[in-house]
Amino acid sequence: MDLVIVESGAKAKTIQKYLGKNVLVRASNGHVQDLPNSGKEGSKAVWPNKKSQLPEPSWSWTPRSENHIKRILSDSRRKKVERVLIATDPDREGEFIAWRLAELFSEFREIKRITFNEITKDAIRKALDSAGNVDSNLVDAAKVRRFMDRLIGYRASRFSRSWNLSSMGRVQTPALGFVVKKEHEIANFVSTPYWALQATAQKIDFRAKFHEKNDEDAWRDSKGKFDSHRTNSSDLASEGSLLLTKNRTLKVSKSSIKSYQRSPKAPFTTDTLLQTAGSRYSWKPSNTMRLAQGLYEAGHITYMRTDSTRTSSSSRDVAKEKITEKWGSEQVGKGVVYAKKASDQDAHEAIRPTNPSVELPSGLESSQAKLYRLIWSRFIGSQMINSQWSSMKIEALTEGFSKIFDGDTKWRTEPGWELAFEKIDKKPSTSPPNPEIKENVILNLDDKENNPNLIEDETKPPARYTQHGLVALMKSEGIGRPSTYAATIKKLLDRKYCNDTKGRLKATSNGIMLWDEVSPFYKQDNKDLFSTNFTSEMELDLDKIETGSRAAAEVWDNFVTYFRELHDNALKKKKEFPTKRQIQYYERLASLISSDKLEEILQGNDPLKYNSEKMGDLIDSLMKETEGLSLPPTAKQVSYIKSLAENLEMTESKACELVSIASFDELSGGKSGTASNLIGKLKDLSDSKPRPPSVKQINFVKNLANKADLDEESACKLVETSAFSELSGGRGGTASKLIAILQKKAPKKAPKKK
Repeated sequence: MDLVIVESGAKAKTIQKYLGKNVLVRASNGHVQDLPNSGKEGSKAVWPNKKSQLPEPSWSWTPRSENHIKRILSDSRRKKVERVLIATDPDREGEFIAWRLAELFSEFREIKRITFNEITKDAIRKALDSAGNVDSNLVDAAKVRRFMDRLIGYRASRFSRSWNLSSMGRVQTPALGFVVKKEHEIANFVSTPYWALQATAQKIDFRAKFHEKNDEDAWRDSKGKFDSHRTNSSDLASEGSLLLTKNRTLKVSKSSIKSYQRSPKAPFTTDTLLQTAGSRYSWKPSNTMRLAQGLYEAGHITYMRTDSTRTSSSSRDVAKEKITEKWGSEQVGKGVVYAKKASDQDAHEAIRPTNPSVELPSGLESSQAKLYRLIWSRFIGSQMINSQWSSMKIEALTEGFSKIFDGDTKWRTEPGWELAFEKIDKKPSTSPPNPEIKENVILNLDDKENNPNLIEDETKPPARYTQHGLVALMKSEGIGRPSTYAATIKKLLDRKYCNDTKGRLKATSNGIMLWDEVSPFYKQDNKDLFSTNFTSEMELDLDKIETGSRAAAEVWDNFVTYFRELHDNALKKKKEFPTKRQIQYYERLASLISSDKLEEILQGNDPLKYNSEKMGDLIDSLMKETEGLSLPPTAKQVSYIKSLAENLEMTESKACELVSIASFDELSGGKSGTASNLIGKLKDLSDSKPRPPSVKQINFVKNLANKADLDEESACKLVETSAFSELSGGRGGTASKLIAILQKKAPKKAPKKK
């Protein structure tokens, strides 16, 4: 009997369906072993290695993996498995998992590695027929990536804790840099006022063209950028608005028509999928990847972590058959082929439907259906002919006003590849303006509000990045890879270095501090640990390890040397300045003594210009001076207390009663202070306060009630409520209680026949 091991239960379920009962298919549930995170080995940032060899740490079990793998081993022995086929994902991380599984299952007679880009019956059968061995180059690349991230994550993160920051990362920190730099652009932006004039005639938008580029009084923004449709003269703009309001007409002075083509885009790569789903549906990269993972594991699309636009000839043939069947053979094109960049990983195909003849599989939930149709449309469109368009440029005048109004309109003459998007995109105009627009034709302004529209405004600062916009930038700069784009952004959000505000990434004060104050410590001469150039070079080196064009040990040794030099220099530089933590502690201690006494201690010196050692000595002196006195709370403590009290709808005096003080001004800091004590009491009250159930809980309750054949009222009566909206959340809430009751009432699945 064969044992096939994959990562996820969903993937295992799909493959089991194809292989039948004579093959045992089991899921590893992701990584089974990784670098140690506890004990003596868990504290290490780096392990020694011999020349031309990588370090060999003792790989440790990930949470809950050991017992899970032991169960699979036991099942395999009982069923007399002879051959183990490891079918983890076809990428660097998948190969690492395969390597660890090969070690753990080495007792079996034969261990083989199989990979497939799609979970279909044919793909799996082909993979079984061409079973090979674990790719040591891919494994080495995965190891080196881990070692790099571990070294930076442990040493540089510990360094950042002097500023009360949580972490630094090889890719995470340069990605944060993009967000912080944008924040500085916004802060330094100088707005420029302007006037503009717009009008709509025959549903075509026109704008007044006030100036030529060489006009002395032409409008320019703070950076000198020219815009002919803006003016510094309110009188000029107002004159045009008054005349146009009076005339209500524009007379065409010139018009011209130009034909052009639009080429289809290549099938999706990971970054283009994240960008397109983000711009079309406002989906976050993590959500898009979750949906794509589900489609892949169900066998509907190819592997979703890829840089490649390459597709198989067989899939293109099926696509062309579908195009012919649906729209006619004349819509079949040559098929787009795009050049591969040096930074692209081309291990497997682009993201496409596994069966292009299926426009939409049955049984998909709404968001999955949206994503599948987008992927299907993009791939089908890539095999179709260009679309044909016409555009018209128009210049017009209104009586009494010397300035030209220009406008343009366009219409599609042949849909071509855009037919593939007919169920996604709004149908564009397909005919020219009617009546015909030509020289001397009079256009009446449309009858609508604010037409003409006199605009008085100023330039706006640049927009912050969306999550998918940051993915595009990471891709273009060569930092990160398809497997890390979404995860990197999630880290920045989880660690509070960024906030997602109305769909835009805004750097927090901690994020700005990390980039502006901490990361520069890792710069020396022309070296910069967190520069995009260095990070991109490291990514390329990892890719070269994969292909065998660079030795893994050489890449690792060079990185260690580079890092150690910069880290040692950072430690040396840090001693020249007090840390933020030192400054904050000094300020709290200084607030406890009189200004005269503080002056006496400082002797006219500025403590902010002390080095770290001297600031440490000053703090020691102040601690002796304030012995027995209570430290004031930190600003963060006070802010948190106020937030907790507000959420509990408690007044200041009511909250303070809990620790026998009259106001927040009387709070004391330190671990045993009243501030810490009050935070604990307020958190306990907050935890016990009823809160609404999660959406997931409500949906689960509804599903269980349906299975138990109970309507909403009958189900809610079981926990003495009248509606799902009245349920409470949390572990002890009525939603959890109702779930437990309904699980007992819902009919159980019939046991499988042996």
